[in-house]
Amino acid sequence: MSISITFKKLAMCSLSTAAMVTASQGVFAHTRLQVPTILEGARVYNNEVIGHGCHNEVANNTSTPVMGTSVVFPDATATVTSKPAGSASSVAGTPAGNVTDYLAGAGEGYSKKVYSKDLFSDEGQKSNSLGNVVGYWTGGGSLPGINYAGLIPFKTDAITIKPESCANTVTFVVAIADVCTLTNASGFSDETVNLWTPAVGSNFDGPGLHAYNSPATLKVVRNITGTPATLTTAAVAANPLPASCGEGLDITVTPTAEQINRDMPAIDGNGVQVWPQP
Repeated sequence: MSISITFKKLAMCSLSTAAMVTASQGVFAHTRLQVPTILEGARVYNNEVIGHGCHNEVANNTSTPVMGTSVVFPDATATVTSKPAGSASSVAGTPAGNVTDYLAGAGEGYSKKVYSKDLFSDEGQKSNSLGNVVGYWTGGGSLPGINYAGLIPFKTDAITIKPESCANTVTFVVAIADVCTLTNASGFSDETVNLWTPAVGSNFDGPGLHAYNSPATLKVVRNITGTPATLTTAAVAANPLPASCGEGLDITVTPTAEQINRDMPAIDGNGVQVWPQP
């Protein structure tokens, strides 16, 4: 069945308790990742946590249900900045080259959707021209806007920080849209969508809206001391900072406006763009 149909069946989709956790409205203030910080070299099963719905103008709360979500992870074209390790969040980063200066591999395609129909009935991966997964969408349901949190499962592959780099941490900025009503871009409002996206000049910035410039993040920490083998994981060799790096750098990787414009729309299996509507 096409998502263009199931996305709209808000009242007909059941919600599995495996993907729903009871929570007060104040516990999950934003849509975030359940595990926001991971160690390099580890494969991690994670969840996108949808904390609340869209604004209900009549009730003056966030009780409008979420019918789907769309997520974009940075690709190799991302903007990369750095600042001294441990710097305050108020310290601005400076341009710092390319993703592949700090991470082994292609610098993209680390995250993959875990197939699940527990919360929404349809889903799809987003891949770029190289075949690397750079996001996902899922929809066709009705997540209550208050008193519940929705869990969307995904997995990150082992990410390796280049030994010769001065990266102490690498933080991916993750753009997320929680959709409550199908509209075109001109219909974006606090009543129709929560745009947890970086303000980079894309069509999904949402200036003036509730979630403006408040994206989720996934921080990868350099495994300086290594980790021993366990019953479930293999040993990971230490990756110490080069002596010339001092305390090292905190690196931030942010998707460009061009990538978000390309990858944020939800497109069903028939090639139809369901959200935003044309």
